[in-house]
Amino acid sequence: MAHSGVKKKLAALALVVSLLTIVGVSLAMFNGTFTKSVPVTVTSDRSGLVMDPDAKVKLLGVEVGRVGSIEDVTNGAELELAIYPDMLSLIPSNVLVEITSTTVFGAKYVNFTMPAAPSSSHLQSGSVIASDNVTVEFNTVFQHLSDVLVQVQPEKLNATLGAISSALRGRGDELGALLEQGDEYLAKMNPSLPQLQEDLSKAAQVTDVYADTAPDLLQVLDNVTATSATVVDEQDNLDAVLLNVIGLADTANTLLSDNEQNLESVLDLLLPTTELLNEYSPEISCFIVGLNNVIPLAEQLIGGNQPGIALSASFLYGQEPYTYPQDLPKVNATGGPNCYGLPNPDPNVNAKFVVADTGTVPFVPSTEVQVNLPKVFQLLFAGVYPGQGGQ
Repeated sequence: MAHSGVKKKLAALALVVSLLTIVGVSLAMFNGTFTKSVPVTVTSDRSGLVMDPDAKVKLLGVEVGRVGSIEDVTNGAELELAIYPDMLSLIPSNVLVEITSTTVFGAKYVNFTMPAAPSSSHLQSGSVIASDNVTVEFNTVFQHLSDVLVQVQPEKLNATLGAISSALRGRGDELGALLEQGDEYLAKMNPSLPQLQEDLSKAAQVTDVYADTAPDLLQVLDNVTATSATVVDEQDNLDAVLLNVIGLADTANTLLSDNEQNLESVLDLLLPTTELLNEYSPEISCFIVGLNNVIPLAEQLIGGNQPGIALSASFLYGQEPYTYPQDLPKVNATGGPNCYGLPNPDPNVNAKFVVADTGTVPFVPSTEVQVNLPKVFQLLFAGVYPGQGGQ
């Protein structure tokens, strides 16, 4: 009997150990103790208040791993993820990560989101991914609200709202009319908003230009200040100058008034001459410049290099003398201005001989020899040679 009791106790002990082993193995399998995983690191500004190790990691609602550990670092938090090896090939390398929760009060988990253009390469062991956002918890919202209420002071807010309520009581129609007018104004303003936006953008550029030129503008203002101070210091002299200018203006006015008719007559008389000079101004310029260019040659001929005049003289056939009235001068030349090679004439080209209707032609080309020449006394006493009449 004693031996039978020992067997029963051993059997009961073995049963308890078996049950504990089954429970332990089940828990270990549930926690993934026997499941191989690949480490992946997720960085985030913060991990959230309800993020614990062993939290789920999901992709499109399917669990692909677990959160191994959470560590606070200088710039936020780092989450070490344990990704299932068979799921790793399904996750692209440019996958998006967010730390979210199912409800406001629920525990958080890591959610992988497929990008718009998934990469052909998949996530690798040891990859580091930055989290896009972390869902705000209810307690964070409550904390922010508490901070706002501390700054606002609820009793003063209540008094303000009460005052507004009292001010609006009985004025619903007026408030409605005001809102309706505001809507009309906004409807008229909306089409101009793009132009207003463009104007504001250009105004920013203009202000930048003003900002760049501000030092120069301030320097100009400083110079104007100095000039103004100089004017103030010299105001007596300036007054004297102005008085002298006024006196000069009065004198000039009297002089011009008394000689108005004479000035008009002079201008009228000068008009034909100035018109003629204006017409022949190109020729005058050519003549003056050409004369200036020939000065070195003139210096060689007349007193420049010798005490005398150097000439090349020869005998020419005589011309018919002046007769009256055939050789009376005329003012009938026409043709307009012409430089005829001036101011830089070509020495190898002879200038054209111009024949103008101004009286006797000074040169008439002829191959005949003139032998009917005047006598000496005829030249001395203004006589004429035989066969010619005259006075």
